[in-house]
Parts: sequence; structure tokens; C-alpha cells
Amino acid sequence: MCCVSDLLQCEALLPVVVAVAVGGAAMYFMLFHKTSLPAIPFELKPPAESLPGWKAGKILDQSSIFVEDRPDLIQCFDPATGRSLGQVPATTVDQLNDKLKRARNAQKTWALTTFEQRRQVLRTLNEFVLGHQREICQVACRDSGKTLIDATLGEVLTTNAKLQWTIKNGEDALKNDNRDPGFMMMYKRAKVIYQPRGVVAALVSWNYPFHNTIGPVISALFSGNAIVVKASEHVAWSMAYWEQMVKRALNVCGHDPELVQFVTGFADIGNALTSSPLVDHITFIGSPEVGKLVMKSASVNLTPVTLELGGKDCAIVFADADMAQCIPVLMRGVIQNASQNCIGIERILVQEGAYDKFVAEMERRIKTVRLGAVLDDGDAGVDCGAMVLSNCFGRLESLIADAVAKGARCLVGGHPYAHPRHPRGQYFEPTLLVDVTPEMDITRNETFGPIMVIMKFKDEQDSLDRVHSSPYGLGSSVFSGDRARGRRVALKLRTGMANVNDFGVNYICQALPFGGVGISGFGRFAGPEGLRALCVEKAFTEDRFPFVKTPIPPIVDYPIQDTEKGYQFTQQIVAFAYSDSWWASIKAGLRLGKLSM
Repeated sequence: MCCVSDLLQCEALLPVVVAVAVGGAAMYFMLFHKTSLPAIPFELKPPAESLPGWKAGKILDQSSIFVEDRPDLIQCFDPATGRSLGQVPATTVDQLNDKLKRARNAQKTWALTTFEQRRQVLRTLNEFVLGHQREICQVACRDSGKTLIDATLGEVLTTNAKLQWTIKNGEDALKNDNRDPGFMMMYKRAKVIYQPRGVVAALVSWNYPFHNTIGPVISALFSGNAIVVKASEHVAWSMAYWEQMVKRALNVCGHDPELVQFVTGFADIGNALTSSPLVDHITFIGSPEVGKLVMKSASVNLTPVTLELGGKDCAIVFADADMAQCIPVLMRGVIQNASQNCIGIERILVQEGAYDKFVAEMERRIKTVRLGAVLDDGDAGVDCGAMVLSNCFGRLESLIADAVAKGARCLVGGHPYAHPRHPRGQYFEPTLLVDVTPEMDITRNETFGPIMVIMKFKDEQDSLDRVHSSPYGLGSSVFSGDRARGRRVALKLRTGMANVNDFGVNYICQALPFGGVGISGFGRFAGPEGLRALCVEKAFTEDRFPFVKTPIPPIVDYPIQDTEKGYQFTQQIVAFAYSDSWWASIKAGLRLGKLSM
């Protein structure tokens, strides 16, 4: 008996072996490999203002998005330097309505595309993002003041994760879902068919201008919808670049770029969008206060909404946690993007036995954090960027002052930072606030700033009581060397998401839904749940066999001849179909036979 290696040593048989192998591979490919439409490369020149060292814009005397006597314009500027990026026209209501109509017209054709055609558009976008990471990050940095590292992690990595998950798993999430019709309807096929809603809208926040804009576009396109995106007026400058990117991807793949529309503007245009009868679903990312206004506006047409309204995310650190891993993770959870993160760590609860050492190490680290403008400071070294909104500084100082007045200690920072190189930049000092207790206002209000709040707790129940003193419930983290305890505590938290021994990684797992409870909102985006939220979940039945159809027995056919007998008949149908025992069903069947005679 010879082995494969013996055959390969025989030169005469080598061509035969190769032919069989190639033929087998070709057969396998034809039978099992799905034909893929490849990504189509394209180029797009980034705006000149995004280049490092650009200084052509004027430093504004007052950093404000409002232009005096010009409500039709938005003043754009770099929050890291205060340098003007120009003015962008605000979309008018007439222009919005025109964009909605154009999107709806384009969607009629797009709804007929195959999943593979939609995947091609996403592959094209994915390859562009991968090949132009630096340009995308620089545009995001210029508009929002973040660092290149934070832009890579929060803008690019998350977008590629969403693109790849949707490409690989989107069809499985939206394919027809066969359901059990039950005993009585065994002659039927029952399924859920996910059909696109039509034109969906996304009103997104300013903290991640690229990802927050492109994320809803990815889900809308793959689910067969058109989309109108209203970005925050605070990052209106970069919207033109993101819009061109998506439209070019659609265009090079042979599809109508009118499918995706971007609008900019203030509250009036947001209200016009959310109250429009031309919108079939709304995704809103913002504050609870504005979320309530969106719900009210959407109620005019009973338009369904998904609300992500921020959080007051906690990290519970038990004394047995791996501090060498935990502390760097929580530093990033607070400092990344100047903590302008929906799932940023806003409360750290540390068990008594580890509290003092934990505080000492965080104090040492936070004192070393360097603020700056990454596109202008070159090799000066920047750990944390600017804040998009300067009008929040007074509120942050007030929250810190309230905590100190009630017994907390501010060990580092606590005030706006006057940057020596960028005096018009919008910076807040990385802050360490310790000995915080639940009665302090800062534990119940989202800060959205680089403030590390540390609280002390005794045991599991004490940690849960302190966490649940806040009305928010978005994300959470539990750090413990005891995996069972970590899991147990995480599952008791009233939050939409929880991570054991980590922070925020649930969002990189794009198979998981994203959303919260309480005043953090409701509904989900990401994962199968996010895609399906943009679809009409149509319940569908049809005959399993063409010769078996639903009959109406003469005893209950209109006009009913004997209503009492008809009632007894329907009563026995229920008993026959749904009794727990076979004997009860048999008896009901016999009674049915008698009643039918």
C-alpha cells in the first residue's frame, strides 16, 4: 500500500496528481465559492486645511459657530487652535425636502439590488478607508481637535470593523427567517421577511465626525434604504469630504449617488427632518434633553426612532483586579478623545483595599498628560486633544466645585487650560476627582470631559447601589481576578452593555447591539438588531402545498345556521390543536367529527 509521498516521487504520475488537484480545487470553487464583486478603487483629494502645519485660516477672536446677522451660515473652526476653517451654508427646509425626494427616488432602484451589489459598495468604502487612514484622521482631527491616535481608534478602526462585519454577516442577519407555523398551520410556510423601510434619517453627534456619520450610512445602504444624515453643526466643515467619499463609492460601483444625502444646520433643520412625513425611521445620537424633543417631533407621523442618549458609564474595580492591565485601560477610557465618548468611563468605583494605591497611581499618570494640537505641534508630543464645545467649561467647573464642597478632593486639574501655543484653543485640564459620593451632582450628570471621578466601595452590593444612583444606563465595566464575580456583577448592572476586565470593546465586536436603558435611550444600532431596526419585519405565510388550502367548514360559514353548534365546533378545534395530551386531542377530534355530520 503506497502513500501520497510515494506517488509524488514517481515522475510519471506527477502530472496526473497535479491535474486531479487542480480539477478538484476548481470544482470546489464552482460549487461552494460565492462570486464576489471586487472593491473598485477611487481617489479623493482631502481638503487643504487638513494638512499638518496649515495656517492659512484666521485665528478667530471668538470661537463660535454663529455668524452675526447670518443665520444661513455656520462658522467652522479648529477647536485645537481657534483657526477659522471657513463658513458652510446651512441647509434650508426647501433644500431638505428636495434631498428627501431625491433620496426616495433613488431608493426605489436600490431596494432591488442584491446583497452582493451592496457588499461591493461597502468593500469599496472599506478599501478606501484602509488606504487613506491618515487623510481621514487628519480631517477628523482638524474638525474636532482630537489626536491622530484617538482618530485612528475611534474614527477609522470602528468604521472598518462595522464595514467588515456587515460585509461578512449582513446577509445572514437580513435573509428570510423561517419560523415554525405550529400544529394548526402545519400546511403553511411561515417566515419573517426583512424589507427596507425606504428613507431613513440619522442625526448624529460631533464627537466622532467620521464614524458617527458613516456608521448609519453603512447600515442604511446594506439594508436597502436611502439615508439623509444631519451632522452636528459643530463639525459641519468635514461633512463635505465624508459625503464625497460615500457618493464616489456609490458612483464607481454604478449606483445613484443621490441615495445618500447630507444636510447641515441648526435646530430648525433637525426639527424639519424629524417631523418630515418623508422619513421612515430616525436614529438620533445626542443628549436626553434633545432626545425627548426628537421623540416629540417624530410623533407627528409616528416615525419609529432609535435613541442613543449618552451615559455615565461606570468601571467597578475589585481589589483582586489585575491593576497592571486595569489602570492603563481606564486611563484610555477617561482620556481618549478628551473623554468626549458616549461610553467613556465617567465613574470609577474602587474597592477599599486597593483604593489608596489606585488613586496614587492615577494621580501620577494624569499629571503627565500633555494637551495640544496634533496637526500643529509636530513632535512636541500630544496625549489629549481639544474639546469641541467650549461653552461646557463653566458647567464642568460647577460640577467639580459642587463635589469639592461636599467632601471630594480635586488632586489634579479642574479648570480650563490656557495653552501657551494655542491661546484660542479649547482645552480643559485632565482632572482627578477622588472621594466622590453618590449625592454629588457629578455622579448623575454626564461630563463629556477629561475628568476622572473615583469613588470608594465596600462590597458587591455597595458597588451596585452606588452605580445605580445614576439614571443613565449605557455601558459598564467590571474588573476582577475572579471571573465568576466579574460576570455576576456585570449581569446585575442596569446597563445595555457590560464588559468584564475591559472597556468599550463591545463596540469593536460589531456583532453586538449598541444601546442603553434608562435615560441613555432605547433601541439598538450595530449587530443584527441594528440592521433589522431599519427594516419592516414583515410576517409572511403561504401554502406549503398547492393542493392544500385553508377551508371554511360549512358549520361556521356565513350565514351561520346554528350558532351554538358552531361555537361548540370552534371550541373543539381549540382543544384538538392545543391540548397538552394526545388523548385530549383525540377526544376533541372525535367531537369535531360528530359536530360536522
